[in-house]
Amino acid sequence: MFFHIDYSSGKPISHQMVAQIKWMIVSGKIKNGEKLPSIRELARKLKINPTTVTRIYNELEHNGIITLRQGQGAFVSQCGSLLPPKEAKKIVEEKARSMLVEGLRLGLAKKNIDQIVNEEFKKIRMAKNE
Repeated sequence: MFFHIDYSSGKPISHQMVAQIKWMIVSGKIKNGEKLPSIRELARKLKINPTTVTRIYNELEHNGIITLRQGQGAFVSQCGSLLPPKEAKKIVEEKARSMLVEGLRLGLAKKNIDQIVNEEFKKIRMAKNE
């Protein structure tokens, strides 16, 4: 399991890690039920504070993405979302709206945004089939 932190991005380490773990799960790089590195191990590998890793794992657990088992570690949760489809749809709609607003604000045309979304979807699907 390989994680990368861009210390110069300005984006908080915890946000980078949460996004990477989510991406690795949806792309199939990390499987349902798979054990994640321990807090100490991940902190040591990434050269970050164990408290940061704890915060990352707690956020992922709160969102139903992983399960923390006392004395055993962190595991990718089985199945998909714990949310009802209607709530999951609402969350994705809000994120899509935010992405669209940002793309339009930056001067991208709708066709460019559509192309970006389609390319990213293909990347996830291709990674899943590797």
